Amino acid sequence: MDPSDERRDMKARKAHYDTLHFVTDSMQGIQERCVCGQRLLRERAPAEVFDYLPGKRFFTCKNYKDDGMHYRQPWVCAVEEELGIINRRVEKYEEHKSLVVKLEVQNKELKAQVEMLIARVSELERWRSS
Repeated sequence: MDPSDERRDMKARKAHYDTLHFVTDSMQGIQERCVCGQRLLRERAPAEVFDYLPGKRFFTCKNYKDDGMHYRQPWVCAVEEELGIINRRVEKYEEHKSLVVKLEVQNKELKAQVEMLIARVSELERWRSS
């Protein structure tokens, strides 16, 4: 094989594997669309299939082929990941909320200090002018 052809083939394979990696990496939570742009269908496995539990549910691309370029994600995994994402958001919200409360307390303290300083400055101005 010619080295340039071999290099071209290697780059094409690398691009293909990178795309597979991106697709699998993007399968987190409940997706609405596949990488190809098609909407995901909610399907239930037929009872005749014995390699997994009958009636197992999936989020599947309308154009699903078992080539790694389309989504077919078990419903349970997607829901678990979505709950994890929501839990992380709630934790961040609670963290931000506690920071806001701390900042409000600091704001009140600073306002009191500013009022005290304003009173002190006006007192010093009266003292200087007399």
